[in-house]
Amino acid sequence: MRLKVDGKEVEAGEGALLLEVVRVPTLCHHPHTETRGLCRLCLVEVDGRPSPACATEAREGMEVKSDTPGLRSLRKTLLEWLFLTTDLSLAPELKALAEALGAEPGRWGKVPDRKGRAPTQDNPFFLRDYAKCVNCRRCVDACGDGIMGVYALTLAGRGLFAHPTTPLDRPLPETPCVFCGNCVQVCPTGALRPLTEV
Repeated sequence: MRLKVDGKEVEAGEGALLLEVVRVPTLCHHPHTETRGLCRLCLVEVDGRPSPACATEAREGMEVKSDTPGLRSLRKTLLEWLFLTTDLSLAPELKALAEALGAEPGRWGKVPDRKGRAPTQDNPFFLRDYAKCVNCRRCVDACGDGIMGVYALTLAGRGLFAHPTTPLDRPLPETPCVFCGNCVQVCPTGALRPLTEV
């Protein structure tokens, strides 16, 4: 099928996501998990309306814009709030994107954040540092339906303080975790990282 992306005609296969034909930043999307449409960093304009590129299928004749002033402003604001509330010191790609968009987290003033959370080290393999977590849910999906199917990670809390954890907040060795490392591999911010890197 054919569609227009930023004024240029491109081809896409049946069932292709816009993310496969449009170059936009992403955060929650990962090719090996089912996590889609959560962070909104990949928003594009489809026929004049915002849509997440990672969760929108290409259609014949669709007109897509990926880099408008409105989209840049949205991405800038999203990144400002992420940096304001989360320790992203181990996320160089996000830092580079924020700088490229001219993000200024301080302009929002002081807001509740998760930066003070102490890391959890309850196993000999990796650290869970939720001060660095942006709630992309990649790890939960990799542990669950996306890759492993063992469900040793789940979500707890609400709003800004929602975060991945273990069922009933048990230590990882007391869960079905097999320490495969898939959750660590898909984490984009260093919230889960091998103890060899700590």
